[in-house]
Amino acid sequence: MNLTTLETILLALLILCTASLIFLIWNKNRYIASLKNNFEDGMFSSNNLLFTLIDNMPDRIYIKDRKSRFIAANTHVAKIMKVESPKELIGKSDLDFYSKELGLEYFNDEQELMKSGKPLINKEERGHNLKGEEIVVSTTKVPIKDEKGNIIGIVGIGRDITNQKEVEKKLIEQQEKLKEANTLLEERQEEIQQQSEELLSQAEFLTQANTELEKLSIVASHTENVIIIMDAEANIEYRNLGFQKHYNIGNNNLTNDKVVNLREISSNANIDAILEEVKTTKKAVSYEGKAKDKDGNTIWAQTTISPVLNDKNEIVKLIAIDSDISKLKEAEVLINKHKNEIEKNRDDLKTLNATKDKFFSIIAHDLKNPFHSIMGFSDLLTRSYDTIEDERKKEFLQLIKDSSTSAYNLLENLLNWSRTQTDNIKFSPSNINLSSLLSENAQMLEVVAQNKNITINQNIPGKLFVSADPNMINTVVRNLLTNAIKFTPEGGNITISGNTSEDKVIVSIKDTGVGMDEKTKSKLFRIDEFHNTVGTSGESGTGLGLIICNEFIIRHGGEIDVESEPGKGSTFSFSLPSTPAEG
Repeated sequence: MNLTTLETILLALLILCTASLIFLIWNKNRYIASLKNNFEDGMFSSNNLLFTLIDNMPDRIYIKDRKSRFIAANTHVAKIMKVESPKELIGKSDLDFYSKELGLEYFNDEQELMKSGKPLINKEERGHNLKGEEIVVSTTKVPIKDEKGNIIGIVGIGRDITNQKEVEKKLIEQQEKLKEANTLLEERQEEIQQQSEELLSQAEFLTQANTELEKLSIVASHTENVIIIMDAEANIEYRNLGFQKHYNIGNNNLTNDKVVNLREISSNANIDAILEEVKTTKKAVSYEGKAKDKDGNTIWAQTTISPVLNDKNEIVKLIAIDSDISKLKEAEVLINKHKNEIEKNRDDLKTLNATKDKFFSIIAHDLKNPFHSIMGFSDLLTRSYDTIEDERKKEFLQLIKDSSTSAYNLLENLLNWSRTQTDNIKFSPSNINLSSLLSENAQMLEVVAQNKNITINQNIPGKLFVSADPNMINTVVRNLLTNAIKFTPEGGNITISGNTSEDKVIVSIKDTGVGMDEKTKSKLFRIDEFHNTVGTSGESGTGLGLIICNEFIIRHGGEIDVESEPGKGSTFSFSLPSTPAEG
């Protein structure tokens, strides 16, 4: 994780103020006397501005000695550690507040830093928020050196980046649909990386100059963030170069002899209420809003207004810091844009998975029955073969054969269906003679029909040519003919018809079987309404064949339909695109 622009200025502020803070600790009485004289003379200390700004920061800011014990910390650190005041942290280490594992992780990092002298920049590590919840913290730690160059401690800053990490996770999950957002974020990351590299190159200079508070104004002036210092009434006293760069308001508009109030230049309609909240609570207030940059473009900014208090707890200054969050907002818009689509796809997938689970549970149940028969009668024949009469043996063998055929047909249909779901069945349409295909299938099933004394009639023109995949259409015709034989009682009739209608051919297979009611018809082609049926001679079936037929016909751009009434038989029809006859 790279430093944001706001982190850059905050780290600079921290390093610059390190010497001042240490000086305060070692020369407490002298400093208090000096500070008292300054206030008595009506002078405002710039140190107070700096310390108040740091103490009101939402980040963890602290200084530790060589043994990783706290020397100083801001109020936010104290709240994290569940103590009343930062003073209660002095002389204690992270092991006094965190688990042993987490405390040792911090301790080892700091000891290695003080040993090597190399700063620890933007390490992502575990931490806790004010509620005690585990979060992700971006931590930067820099060594403190005395006049002889010896490392005497560290100064650190940590920022809660949990929400930002969550946003990044969502962006990664949507990378195919959010390429534009990713591009914007990558550009922002490159910019942040460049800023991080610039900060590293200046680290040595900033460490040596940490006792010179005037360096703070140089850093503040050139940062990309907007920094404004105001009096207690929000009259602007100082603005950095970032202010002019973003809003194109220079000396002509903000001169020394012209008082400009934040209320006059703010684009936020609630600025009065925000300032009143700061004045009442005497705490920092952050808010987001839109503004126009110097080129007239709309930008999003996150602003934090922090009060500076004197020793009487009175507001003497206000500090406002703006951060440009336009690119982050653009990313959020893109995520929200696709949120509904993602949720719908998730719900559809959940429903589909539930349907398939139900389907496979039924298939598994139906597969067990024929195998139970096969295994049962096989075991009976094996154990008692010599004592069983020949006629009974033939009956058992016939039952084994019928069960095997049933299991084979079910597995074949299941295999065909699964291949359609994974697009493993190659669709290869060609110009075929449908008349010949229908006749061949009728002849192939003639023997099965004769076993039930069923007559198959053919009312098929000599040449019906269609554009179709012959393997798929063979599967459709066999399934429909087999079903017709299954549900037609002995002595019945089945008629295969074919005719042309405009640019398509319609095939019908009509039987004089048991028929079905409307409720049963509505379930025929739906996998989520899977049903099991038994033929007129006890033939088993799962209805999977009809589902496969429907998918194959849809693949050809046609439709499959059924007309039926209980006791009056059924007629299954399907259509295919016709082609001119050959020759």
